[in-house]
Amino acid sequence: MARPKLKYFIQCDEVRNDNGKFSAYGIFDTIFSFLFPATHKRFFLLLGFSGDPGEHKLELHLVGPDGRVLGNTNGILKLDAPDVVANVIFEFAKFPLPSEGRYTLSLFMDGDFLVEHAFSARPPVPRRERTPEEIRELLARQDVIRSANADVECHRCKSTYKFQVQLDPDAPMDEGYAPLPPGTSFVCQKCGNDIPLGQVRQNLENIVGIPRQWLSPQNAASQAGGNVQSIDPSVHPTQE
Repeated sequence: MARPKLKYFIQCDEVRNDNGKFSAYGIFDTIFSFLFPATHKRFFLLLGFSGDPGEHKLELHLVGPDGRVLGNTNGILKLDAPDVVANVIFEFAKFPLPSEGRYTLSLFMDGDFLVEHAFSARPPVPRRERTPEEIRELLARQDVIRSANADVECHRCKSTYKFQVQLDPDAPMDEGYAPLPPGTSFVCQKCGNDIPLGQVRQNLENIVGIPRQWLSPQNAASQAGGNVQSIDPSVHPTQE
């Protein structure tokens, strides 16, 4: 028996079945969020197959940007006739987005690899170094986030460090906060543990200099098709 053919692989926010007619809504290849980790409230895959009548086992592997497997799920494909497309729907609630980057979805049929698709997660506004003129213009606005804080915990000794990023490079740090150290990690002063800073740095740089209203739940959702929720309470703009 020949392997069934994959006719379509659709990533979307919702799939509806109206008397056997399937519709995909909110098709995407990128999910936007200012802060990570985040979650995608509802994530659907709509798969269409054709082939000889029979039943096949499907397995889907979800892999994050760092190569770590985020989860696996299984399904059954039932084909009734060669000229009829069979649809399979996978639904994920609170799909995890631990960091920015490329996420891969690998599909297996009857234990054999079939296909791999990917999507990206990133901030809606690309990070870049601002010119002094741009910084002055932003500082003149009342709605712009001028600084952001991050509480970083050492997972070994549970020590907490408070870091801050300022829009104005010459502005002093708020009391109790230190400038974010350079590099992608720093060494805990108490136990010597290496603490990663890469995503913390990206989060702070994502929100410093943007209008404060962009971080409201309604606006954050509209930037991402209505489905992204930030779940990183340790990164936050300062109150002014």
